[in-house]
Amino acid sequence: MKRYSRNMLLLTSLIVGSVLAAELNQILELKDAARFWISYHGYPEYYTSAKSVYRIDNQSIKSMSTYNSDVQISLSPNGEYRLFSLLQGLDEVKEGQRYSDYYVHDEHDQLLYTVNRGTAADLKPYVAAISDHGVLALADPVKAIVTFYKAGKLIAEGQLYEDDGDMSLERNILMQWVGEQCYILLERPGFNGGLAGNSLFIRINADGREQLTQPLPFSYLQKFVFQNNRFFISGYNYSAKNQQMQPIIVEVSSNGLVLWNNENFGHELVMSENGAFLAALSSHEQIQLFDLKQKRVEQINFDHENKVCLGLTVNNQGQLALIRVAVDFFAKRNTHFAQVYFPRANKVTDIQIDPRFSKLFQIHTDGDRFYVGSNYEWLEIAQ
Repeated sequence: MKRYSRNMLLLTSLIVGSVLAAELNQILELKDAARFWISYHGYPEYYTSAKSVYRIDNQSIKSMSTYNSDVQISLSPNGEYRLFSLLQGLDEVKEGQRYSDYYVHDEHDQLLYTVNRGTAADLKPYVAAISDHGVLALADPVKAIVTFYKAGKLIAEGQLYEDDGDMSLERNILMQWVGEQCYILLERPGFNGGLAGNSLFIRINADGREQLTQPLPFSYLQKFVFQNNRFFISGYNYSAKNQQMQPIIVEVSSNGLVLWNNENFGHELVMSENGAFLAALSSHEQIQLFDLKQKRVEQINFDHENKVCLGLTVNNQGQLALIRVAVDFFAKRNTHFAQVYFPRANKVTDIQIDPRFSKLFQIHTDGDRFYVGSNYEWLEIAQ
């Protein structure tokens, strides 16, 4: 794993009111403004700009001119495989088909294989994930079909579940590879105005065999995290009659059986690198912190200060960091500044993030230190 020099210029951050300021260390500086970053264990691997896609190798930045800036990039769980996904624009639709291209690279950015898939023009792109063995999974959010590819060849395809309803409804799908097994969570929308069904927990082998399906105790999905062989999921039920939402966070076994639950929202759900802590953003002024070794939960409250939270992370010591923006951010999108906030230490610092690009609002940790990508920098933020 790459490591970056820590002999960087120390910057003094802004002090907000009486709250103490956190310190910034510049790890990487860009000339071309970033639209989003892809990182692994707190260190940047790629970023995209309006012009191109860039690979970060140590502190060297290399343009990947083969791909345009609309590409979506994801990594396998161990970071050794990289997936580049490109969806054709609606203006490129031909004969009722909209195509997606998927490019699988190794950790040295050598292209291993390519998959091209077409869908009807009004359908959403596939949910895609690459495994630690280089197997590509594509899940259709409308037809609820999953396909697996290895070395560019189709090796399996199957229906995730059978339903007699109108198959034109889009489903929320979350997907995670663990070894040679693919774990898929999907919602089941209500057909013809009916109630939504329980979300499903599905485990399926890379060859498409031995599918296991279990219902979850809620209808709507929020987040799904896996670390140290433990699965955590947040979701909620909604009653249209009472106009009430009932949130829940669950740990499930690898067979999808609920081990325990907590009745709080998990708008953001993250685990520490060592698997010792689970943090859930329950509101813009409350976090649930689960000490998984001691089997304790702590409720952390803080003043929202007319700000909303867009990111969350927790390190191996249970220290928390958030990204916050002004409450009118969603309506106005007129500020390029966000706040990194440490609720335990009550420290903050301001960073520049372009509100037009929502994927910039992500904060990371290597298990110890905290990192964030701004428009022009990759920064370490110390309390």
